[in-house]
Amino acid sequence: KSEEDEHQPPFKSRISKALAGFLNLMDGFRARSQELNTVDLFDLVVGSSGYREYILGQMDGEERWDNILELRTVAQQYRDLKPPDGLTAFLEGVTLVSDVDGLDESVGGVTLITLHQAKGLEFPVVFIVGVEEGILPHFKSFDAPEQMEEERRLCYVGITRAKQRVYLVRAFRRSLRGSSTVNKPSRFLEDIPRHLITGGGLWQGEDSQIAASVYSWNRASAPRVTTLELKS
Repeated sequence: KSEEDEHQPPFKSRISKALAGFLNLMDGFRARSQELNTVDLFDLVVGSSGYREYILGQMDGEERWDNILELRTVAQQYRDLKPPDGLTAFLEGVTLVSDVDGLDESVGGVTLITLHQAKGLEFPVVFIVGVEEGILPHFKSFDAPEQMEEERRLCYVGITRAKQRVYLVRAFRRSLRGSSTVNKPSRFLEDIPRHLITGGGLWQGEDSQIAASVYSWNRASAPRVTTLELKS
């Protein structure tokens, strides 16, 4: 290389400016992470980076944006921790979700995965959470028969991952997409033969029983979670 080549900048001017802008943005986020709680920092990053506009500009942008809002709901669980401890705890919590590609089934422990990730895997005991209308099945499938069948198939996939026993768990009240909601039990529960079920029974099917289980959440004697156990 000539001496002139050695003094040439590694990137063209346009790329250099873009990198400098990115570094400035990250420096700003790093500084604010010492001051802001997890939710305010989350909103700052998503808003200032242009990520929201980028996501919504994609073909499946609305669905992907819903995932971002769900992540924001998780961030709310750490908002009361003093900065930057809240951010550290939030990131540690998020990374607990297993990387299925590197899953070592010989190691004892709890594996956290999605229904999509569960395909092809088997476990002695399985817990499926969020077995509620709006979550499983997802609310976007309510008016789309093909999507509803896909949700039903996913539920079946989850149930059949269990070698010995599976627990279907629902909450009486949950924080969803930033707001507190009360969801009815999933319609898929009605498809399960009764002789396979032990434990939990507030979802038996009659509207009055469903209503009683949904609206009694604030009574001291009412359980916050109903668990259904299926024998394999």
